[in-house]
Amino acid sequence: MPLLTRRAGLSLLPLLALSGRAVAQQAALPPSLQVAGRRLVLNGTGLRRVFLFEAFRAALYLETASHDAEAILASTQVKLLILRYSRDIPRDRLVSGWEDGFRERCACAMPDNFRARLRDLREGEEETWLFLPDHVDIAYAGERPVRMDNPLGARMLSAFIGPKAQSSALSRGLLGLS
Repeated sequence: MPLLTRRAGLSLLPLLALSGRAVAQQAALPPSLQVAGRRLVLNGTGLRRVFLFEAFRAALYLETASHDAEAILASTQVKLLILRYSRDIPRDRLVSGWEDGFRERCACAMPDNFRARLRDLREGEEETWLFLPDHVDIAYAGERPVRMDNPLGARMLSAFIGPKAQSSALSRGLLGLS
């Protein structure tokens, strides 16, 4: 059974291939999706830039919309984070970035299974992060997910919306604040 129902579509690539402000993104994204047997609502969208370059666009779906990062991170509700890459990103940059992220956010090493899944990414590729009460499944479109146990999964989400988020603009967008 696919994580996303046919009604939501098997891939959200065309929906995330948008330009412009987060408000324009939200208008084109479905307001809700059926995922893992739950109805999720679009909480917000954001853009991650690295230096002057757009790296990816993201959308966060929650069971209950919220602007409160702490409440979202503490919640056991189902959450879906969708990333659509806006440019090619070499594996070595991903590894380096995630190593820094794990060190800064949880003072831990990057899990081996997470490291092993990292590969060169091409512009237009999509990645989903499905947060369930006891784990998170992370997958590139069409590939088998890697499972991370919580609370590590929640700490990983904090890289996007937490107090030490990689980008305040991305965090504000995903929280529906911009």
